[in-house]
Amino acid sequence: MKFVIESLTKNSGRLGRLHIKDGAPGQRTPLLMQTTKGGSIPYLSADVFESHVTETPQLLELTLSTIDHMSEALAQWNSADRGLSDYIGFPGHLNVLLLRDPCETTPAGGNDRDIQPLFTRRGKESLSAQRYMEMVASLRPDIYQGLCDADTNAESAKKRVQKSVDRTEKFMHYIYEHKSKVDSTLLAPIVGGYNTFARTQSIKHALEQPSGSYGGYVFEGFHTNGLSATILDASKLLPIVEHCVGQLEEEKPRMVPGAYTPLTTLELIGLGMDLFDTSYAYCAAVNFKALTFTFVQDEVVHVPLLDITDDAIKEDFSPLLKNCDCLSCQKHTRAYVHHLYKTNELLGPILLMVHNLHHYMAFFEAIRESIARDGLPQLTELVRRQNGDSQVDYSIAPNRKVISKATMGKGFAAAAV
Repeated sequence: MKFVIESLTKNSGRLGRLHIKDGAPGQRTPLLMQTTKGGSIPYLSADVFESHVTETPQLLELTLSTIDHMSEALAQWNSADRGLSDYIGFPGHLNVLLLRDPCETTPAGGNDRDIQPLFTRRGKESLSAQRYMEMVASLRPDIYQGLCDADTNAESAKKRVQKSVDRTEKFMHYIYEHKSKVDSTLLAPIVGGYNTFARTQSIKHALEQPSGSYGGYVFEGFHTNGLSATILDASKLLPIVEHCVGQLEEEKPRMVPGAYTPLTTLELIGLGMDLFDTSYAYCAAVNFKALTFTFVQDEVVHVPLLDITDDAIKEDFSPLLKNCDCLSCQKHTRAYVHHLYKTNELLGPILLMVHNLHHYMAFFEAIRESIARDGLPQLTELVRRQNGDSQVDYSIAPNRKVISKATMGKGFAAAAV
């Protein structure tokens, strides 16, 4: 993997191009990875995603907690010219393997000295560094993160934070020694909660490794995934990230998985973060929210998130978002999506997911354009206040009627087309 910085400014972060595999086109950063569950884009088939969301090859974010059951089958799938993306039905797309699902809250506890708990659909599995590398070798992702203890957040005690760093170092000693058996790019995990000393210790351990040991960094341990990332205190997060970035070399990409709000995402990009995911778009959809915040100057927006459950829109025949050219907004109305919610129709979250992904991907395109003209501070202020006087709230309130996980497969209602 090769990362090339194309533009670097003091106020607007950096533009880059990530070349993951020889022969594959480079992807521009800041980059939005497509979050998956069980190898699928939630609610959307591969055909629908490629025909109604984007035709451009994406970087798929796969999580071991949702695809661990595939490792045995892939170990027997002897196809040298076909990889993990082909197996899950996304040929032509690249992929990165993470441990935890950023869309769902990761349970706390279960930590042991030599074992990392992995919470799957079948329950808790015990994962040693050796077993982890065996699974990575079977799955053959393009990129994978190092095994780490990320069971920390802003409330974690100093002792728990230090244990997370010590356990991660122990896991990584094994992984660095055996990474040559895996033909994939390794991301070094940076852990340590909200403790600058612990984060520095984690960074130091990575920097001590021989040149070429890993291709980038993944920042873990700021939250416990799911909605917790949407409500974290940015005033605590950002100084820690800035402290870490100052110790890292520029030529390696930096990933921060999780459902960070659009505003926090912009602030992280301003500090030099490069890779994010679409879990925020998913968390909004699964809680019946449509993304309606603006990133266009002088465009009037009343709310950054449209609550589909609100009876006030039951006779609103306008699109989810004015001037949006996604399938959902071009063919359907707020009133119709509200009706789908009321009648428990699967098409409702499908239309929300199509819209939210389309909108969030357009947001990242606007981010890259703003960095190119050194205008990220202006975009950040626009997103912060939405052309108003006060800061808007991007946190996602959980809905009591959260969509059943049984409906998150590859189905697609014909009415959406």
